[in-house]
Amino acid sequence: MINQRIVDSSSKVQLADNRVCFNTGRVENGQGEQRLEPLPLAFLDYLISRTGEVVSRQELLEHVWCNRQVTDDAIRRVVKKVRVALGDDAKEPKFIKTIPLQGYQFVGDATVLCEQPAQHARKIGGWWVVFCFVLAAVMSAALFVLNSEEPEYFGAVITPLTEISGSEMGGEYNAQTDTLVFMYRGSNREPFSLYAKDLSRDLLYRLSGDDGAYHTISMSPDGSKVLYQRNKGEGYQVYIADYENGTLRRQRRLDISQTKLALQGWSADGKEILYHAYVAGENAHHKASSKAIFSYNLESNTSRQITFPLSKGRGDVLARQSADGQYLAVVRNQQLRQYRLLVFAQHDGKLLHETLLGFEASNLVWSQEQPNSLLLSSFKGQLARFDVNSGTLTVSEHITPGLNDVFGECGKDCLLMRRHGMNYRDIVSMPNPFVTLPSPPAKLKIASEEVEWSPIYSHDGSAIFYLSRDKKYSYLYRLVYEGLNAGEKTLLHRFDTLDAINGLQASSNGSYLLGRREERLFMYDIINQQFRWLTGDDEQIVYANWSADSDYIYFSRVEQHSYRLLRYSLATGLTERIQDNTLARIEDELGRVFILRDDFWLMQQQAGGSERALVQLPRLPELTVIARNNTLYWADKQSLTVHLNQLDLLTMERRSFALSRNEWTFNFDLHPKLASVIYSKELLAASDLVKVAGRE
Repeated sequence: MINQRIVDSSSKVQLADNRVCFNTGRVENGQGEQRLEPLPLAFLDYLISRTGEVVSRQELLEHVWCNRQVTDDAIRRVVKKVRVALGDDAKEPKFIKTIPLQGYQFVGDATVLCEQPAQHARKIGGWWVVFCFVLAAVMSAALFVLNSEEPEYFGAVITPLTEISGSEMGGEYNAQTDTLVFMYRGSNREPFSLYAKDLSRDLLYRLSGDDGAYHTISMSPDGSKVLYQRNKGEGYQVYIADYENGTLRRQRRLDISQTKLALQGWSADGKEILYHAYVAGENAHHKASSKAIFSYNLESNTSRQITFPLSKGRGDVLARQSADGQYLAVVRNQQLRQYRLLVFAQHDGKLLHETLLGFEASNLVWSQEQPNSLLLSSFKGQLARFDVNSGTLTVSEHITPGLNDVFGECGKDCLLMRRHGMNYRDIVSMPNPFVTLPSPPAKLKIASEEVEWSPIYSHDGSAIFYLSRDKKYSYLYRLVYEGLNAGEKTLLHRFDTLDAINGLQASSNGSYLLGRREERLFMYDIINQQFRWLTGDDEQIVYANWSADSDYIYFSRVEQHSYRLLRYSLATGLTERIQDNTLARIEDELGRVFILRDDFWLMQQQAGGSERALVQLPRLPELTVIARNNTLYWADKQSLTVHLNQLDLLTMERRSFALSRNEWTFNFDLHPKLASVIYSKELLAASDLVKVAGRE
């Protein structure tokens, strides 16, 4: 019987050779017994009740996720758990079929067994359809047969395009001239320079010859001009030059009024360039801002805004116009970790498609092999294709760490990408630049090919906790040390290597660690060596903090495009709602309370409920704010350098210290006695640009 919800908690449902008990969560079949969590059970229950119908994402959010705002990744993880338990195959489904851009459909037969005589058993009707899910050529089997030992090769032939020792990034391929342009630096102590490679003649050219810092390079569609940004200490300015046989001629600066902009490339006819820049908005308290896409006309030297994002995130972060000029594709950061792909008709600006992405796209490029389709990729190695005609987003199920940022195609089943050595950082400490001590602490350095970010001190400063990563896993370690002498290193927990582990914090009593895996909150009991999830994988959690006494955990959850501050009690295990439109609550040892609002203004709560505005912090998905000893600490980027900032809460005097140059590290921690600062220092991102071709 279609549309009959399984409401009897004692019911057992027969799905082919699977017997599912909705009371206990047990799934029994010929392979043994498994248990499903309540959320996957609720998903399966609802899908069966709608047998034969396509259940949309919005319906799932309403009936299964209780109107919480969750990512497509969170939904897919639940679907995967159900499929694994039932022995279902996404490519040839017996039970759950994915309908691209629409939702999910239960296509099997289910019989509800009511623990009654057999003649009273009910049949839930269903019908079978053959699943046909054709991957685009770029995601063919040759490219995504993952080798568990050496995932970067995954059944493909990888050929370096440039073979320079150092770091190559920001690649762009011009098919008209068969030329590759990119940025390069030989060490972390030097800024990026600009290079070009004539692939047809195998000739490499250095385009920039001065000591300026360069960022972003893009070649016009006909290959006659090059667009780039240069910084000599006063911010990045936009330049254009004629390109002739590996040389930049007649270089001139473009008069663009917006500051802190980022180039996005050329229009299809080469008469305009695209860039994004911040635009101001208004909320109830303070000015907020997000990025919008602008077009600059090279003939009239005028700019116009062409997208108008309304978001709590960074706004429009990527934009590319199709080669025929029909479409404009935009990646929009809707909120901290939510990204959407938007495709507009170029002639009238009409929005044709809006699709939620399950990952943060770092590159966007129009396909040269498949008309009206886009390639999207991430730094983690995720890869997807979007077809404009059908509105279908096809995301690869396999991800290859170290191989990322697709920037072009070189034929059927052939991609141009960046290959990263995955040796990212060292952990270093330095004396606190804002305090004077009679005996400064010794400097610490942990050099390893596996070190990741987010190192923190233990509650008493006798150890550090840090993360490392290889091609299989991310590891959470504790390292005991005294001065320069490192002691025992203990592995506390292991995560999948693709999981971003952020926001590590030690409780003030030394008993627990707090952190987030992607958007899911976890706690580690240091004394009993026990790991525990505090939120489900369907929730988007940001900016978690301990209370000053370590009795509570404050964290913000995304609900219906808003941030709601919640408080979790360690004593009762209960969570309560505290405040809306709030990202974080920070408490210091003196009992003061600071609130980080969703416009990134940091406020101090005053007696009587009023608030004092302190500082507007950078709009970052990961942000460290420490309140201690009448001062506030945070990090931001000023020109080319990351600065550590201190704000005196009594005098409101602000001081800054240059922490690291040519880097993007904003996470740090302070020693409990404020003696030193620990952070992860970026290493040279050893990488090269490569051709990735499927085997014959």
